[in-house]
Amino acid sequence: MMIFTVKIRRRGLLIALALVVAAAAGAMLFSNYGSGEAAAAVFGRGKSEVRCTSAEERVAYLGKFGWTAEEMGSLEVMIPAEFDGVYETYNAIQTAQGFKLEKYKGEQVTKYSYKVTNFPEEGEVIANLLIYKDRVIAADLSSTELGGFIRGLDNQELPEQKPERT
Repeated sequence: MMIFTVKIRRRGLLIALALVVAAAAGAMLFSNYGSGEAAAAVFGRGKSEVRCTSAEERVAYLGKFGWTAEEMGSLEVMIPAEFDGVYETYNAIQTAQGFKLEKYKGEQVTKYSYKVTNFPEEGEVIANLLIYKDRVIAADLSSTELGGFIRGLDNQELPEQKPERT
């Protein structure tokens, strides 16, 4: 039986560990994931967060979910520092879509609203996008009917939610 002894210095071990981590991160980023989900995972953004710097990009983002839309307007809104029942319900919809709305508590964001022109049911439906630093951080479809619905953009996967009144 042979025994080998190797003396490893702390500095060498740290350098080797850093190289392994860098190689793994590089492999994830440059692999054929295609959609940028690997980069989002590495850098901590929700997988649905995408960059939208113009009205055309926001309409194209809605188009990825099959919606055609006409811009209605925008306004500055403040995400509350503490979520009430309505925001808890809204946050659950966002979490189901891969957004991390809680990261933006207390932040001022821009809400862009679009009239959805191809919604299959009758009545007016609005698509809302919350944008923070040119990134979509939340999105929803909501009907303007009394007692209407609010749901995620991909209504095939997400259940309809009716916000609680407080």
